[in-house]
Amino acid sequence: MSCNSTTTDHDFEAQSQKINNFLQNVDHKIVVMSGKGGVGKSTIATNLAVFLSSQGYKVGLLDVDVHGPSVAGLLGLTDLKLNIINNRIQPYSYTDNLKVISIQGLLNHPDEPLIWRGPMKIGIIRQFLGDADWGSLDFLIIDSPPGTGDEPLTVAQTVTDCQAVIVTTPQEISLADVRKSIQFCQKVNMPILGLIENMSGFVCPSCNSLHAIFKSGGGEKLATAVNIPFLGRLPIDPSVVTAGDAGQSIDSLNNPSKEKLQGIVDQIINQLPNKKKGADSTMKIAIPLAGGKLATHFGHCQEFAIMTIDNGNVTKHETLTPPPHAPGVIPNWVADLGCTDILVGGMGEAAQVILKERGVKVSCGAPSDTPENLVALYLRGELVDSGNACDHDAHGHDCGSH
Repeated sequence: MSCNSTTTDHDFEAQSQKINNFLQNVDHKIVVMSGKGGVGKSTIATNLAVFLSSQGYKVGLLDVDVHGPSVAGLLGLTDLKLNIINNRIQPYSYTDNLKVISIQGLLNHPDEPLIWRGPMKIGIIRQFLGDADWGSLDFLIIDSPPGTGDEPLTVAQTVTDCQAVIVTTPQEISLADVRKSIQFCQKVNMPILGLIENMSGFVCPSCNSLHAIFKSGGGEKLATAVNIPFLGRLPIDPSVVTAGDAGQSIDSLNNPSKEKLQGIVDQIINQLPNKKKGADSTMKIAIPLAGGKLATHFGHCQEFAIMTIDNGNVTKHETLTPPPHAPGVIPNWVADLGCTDILVGGMGEAAQVILKERGVKVSCGAPSDTPENLVALYLRGELVDSGNACDHDAHGHDCGSH
């Protein structure tokens, strides 16, 4: 396939039809943008995609920052090439639920610059949309470069039902540029899902106190002033920087940044129609039990309650005995049952990794209660994932991989 040739009117129309066919199979399209560079936009776009995919949604992550692609590096994909089969781009399969495309995968060398004018950039974005094997998606997350130029304008004109998440830092010099992004969205009739204030204070790794080195609250004030939703604040967190440099997502951490980003994801989901996971509203929730109530330790439970939910109602309640303890067996057994969610008290990191890679959303820190009460709390959004691992790990028990 050629990424550097102009197309005829016939070719353009044919490609437009392919793009439209793809977009009809995407429930929600979100572009993450900012008028200001260096605000952590790519980190947020990447992790929104990861968090949504971890909750069982089918997600595509498209990096349209042609001159400064960051998504591949944030996910540890920098040295991998995109395959092209029968003139169709094959996205990276980061997990079963997350596919990724970045211009980085077409470069001969990671540091190679692309010295392209507008038509070339427009052409490659259209190819990424129309000439790639994305499949059907619940979410398409688009990471756009800063500003209001060719790339975000191409997205606005091509993905006509796209919505925007705008990222800023708290200080006025960033807010001034972000106001331009807000006006851009208004001019191109792109709805704004909300605004995120990133780098809102620095969490000291020594004392855990919060220092507002870039000030704080500017993003929330701007959102209130222009009447758009404020989605939340994310602090400057050294562990997030370290994870990003290592090609790991915030989802791999167990700290307040993960909890805050999950809160932002929940707010976004709650604004959208078809809020339930996947193509329909059916969920299958697993709960490890001991004595009829949630077992404190996932790997030492007696049985599992498997609750099937349809349109918010429990339609089936099974009690199953898990297979014998062995590394990785129970997490894969839960996934093989088709479970979409699991509620646990404590769970080791190894088990969490297996389940999330299999597309099962893990919610840790649930109280000891009956499965009926826990599911009711969960469906009302009143169970918050604490991210805690099984404390048996500290005593040498392999609870995490059972």
